[in-house]
Amino acid sequence: MGFKIKINIPRTVGRFSPKYQKAQKWLDNEVLKDSDPYVPMRTGNLAGSGIRGTAIGSGEIIYNAPYARKVYYARNANFSKAHHEQACAQWFEKAKAAKKKDWIKGVNKIVRE
Repeated sequence: MGFKIKINIPRTVGRFSPKYQKAQKWLDNEVLKDSDPYVPMRTGNLAGSGIRGTAIGSGEIIYNAPYARKVYYARNANFSKAHHEQACAQWFEKAKAAKKKDWIKGVNKIVRE
């Protein structure tokens, strides 16, 4: 007979170190900011849904517009470049490819303060 232990890592770590909480908040903000130029935009609702749907510091970026998943995983979509010249599907992956090193450096700086 076995058992499982499930640990909520962000909550557990966060309870012990304000530095990690500060770093997570910083990272969540940076991910939203750096992803924004890649988010397709017609009315601004999709990008705004990332701000509305995300609890900064949770470690989860959530675009909660009803169509966000469909747009994020769109294939062969031709997004308007009128508002965001770099608009594309899977905008987080694009931002991560461009900014991952900066994100890591920023988090490490905060944790080491």
